[in-house]
Parts: sequence; structure tokens; C-alpha cells
Amino acid sequence: MNPTPHTAQATEHLGPDKLSAFIDGELPSVEQLGIERHLTTCHACTLRVLSAVQLKAATARAGHRFAPPPDALARLTARLHSEHAQTKVKPQVETKKNARIYSIHPAIWAALAATIVLTISLLGWRQLHQTNTLAAELLDQHLATLSSGATPQVISTDRHTVKPWFQGRLPFSFNLPDATALPPDTTLKGADLTYLSGQPAALLLFTIHKHEVSVFLTQRATGPALTTLPGNRAGFTLQTATTPDLRIIAVSDVNPADLDLLVASMVHAQSPT
Repeated sequence: MNPTPHTAQATEHLGPDKLSAFIDGELPSVEQLGIERHLTTCHACTLRVLSAVQLKAATARAGHRFAPPPDALARLTARLHSEHAQTKVKPQVETKKNARIYSIHPAIWAALAATIVLTISLLGWRQLHQTNTLAAELLDQHLATLSSGATPQVISTDRHTVKPWFQGRLPFSFNLPDATALPPDTTLKGADLTYLSGQPAALLLFTIHKHEVSVFLTQRATGPALTTLPGNRAGFTLQTATTPDLRIIAVSDVNPADLDLLVASMVHAQSPT
């Protein structure tokens, strides 16, 4: 028997398009209610909805924050019209006309400079906001795995069980280190399929000295940039690394040196044998 639409929605994670349509209220009421039911049981999708709503709100605030005063825009427009009118009523010889083409009034230079400064400021704010949003998303998902009601979709210490489960669920592949190649007192617990910045990711769950560790794997070509992620947030260490094909992010409150060893073993496992 084929599952009904609301049953399928309850077992599948939300894709980026579906998530955006849900937040904007663009879905039919039946589908909207089905997603709401799904969110009551799915930690990963609930966190993604929360992050997307926060990002939309912050973007809207930033758009209003840098709006130029109406009188400043009116003055600049009037000055440009004045300059244009003067070129029409005062014909110039060819040499002066050419010189005027390449001359710009100081007020226009000032406006151009202000636009450049504003653009650079917005780009810097955007990069900082994206970094903070990604760090918050990583920490939220790690904390969700610590809740008593969180159950991994795959519960196994065997890499030959965990890795094949992701086939067909991710647009990329990865390797897991053998148990003997893991750092001392490090154990694979299981895995989940999740999303980071709207892109599918593998969430691998480990323990190190009884500390819980979340390791996120994303495709390097489409995944979030890691160069500016903070090394520590709210008492948790965020350790990052890259391979030619993958981005790897580990989150835990374990000793940073122990977390480094786990990340190094993940990187080494991706190397061709």
C-alpha cells in the first residue's frame, strides 16, 4: 500500500524548497498541517526551520538598517539633473566637451565612495552573519543529539553498517575509519541524515571518554565555507577540516586535543589506499 501524503511527510526530511515554502505560508493547508505534525517529532527539521526564520528576520532588519535618508537621495538626484541641464544649455567646443565627459563632480565622487563603503560593509556583515548562523546551527544540532528523546536513524558501531545506509541519501560518498584506526577510547555510535545551510549532510555520532561528539560531513563543492568558523562557542569546540571532496566539522565539549585526533582520523580515512 502506498503511503498517504501526510504519512510520507512524517518520515522524510524537508527539502530546501519545501522548507522555504512552508515558512512563507505558500503551501496548501493540508500540506502545511502535515509539515507541522512532522516538526513535532523531527529535531533536525525543526532546527532548520528555526535557523531559516532567524536568517530571514536578520536579513530584513539589515535591509532597513542601511536605508539612505530620503532627503539625501533627493539632493543627489537634483544635482545630477542640474549637471545634465547645464551640458545642454551651454554648448562646448569639442575639446571641452570631451574633457567634461571624463570629469565627475566631487559630490558624485562622494556618492560613489559612500556606495562602495556601504557595499563592503554589507558584504562583511553578511559573511559574519553567515558564520554565526552556521555555528549556531551546528551547536543546535549537536545539543539536539544530547536530548533524552533523540534516537539516531542508524544505531551501530560497525562502519560497514553505517556507511552503506547513506547510499542514495547523499549526493556524495565518504569513508569511515576502522575501529582500530580511531583514537583511544573513541567509539562510533550511529548516524543521522541532516542538513547544513540547506545542503544534505551526514551526521556521525561518536563518544570520546564518554563525551558525545557530532561529526558533520558535507560536500565541498556545495557545502558551507568553514574558513571563518569560530574554534569555540558556548563551551563547545568546533574543529574543522577539508579534503578534496568533503568538509568535516566536529562539535563536542571533549578536550580539543582528543577532538583533533578524531578529525585527523576522518581525514586520513578519505585518502586513497
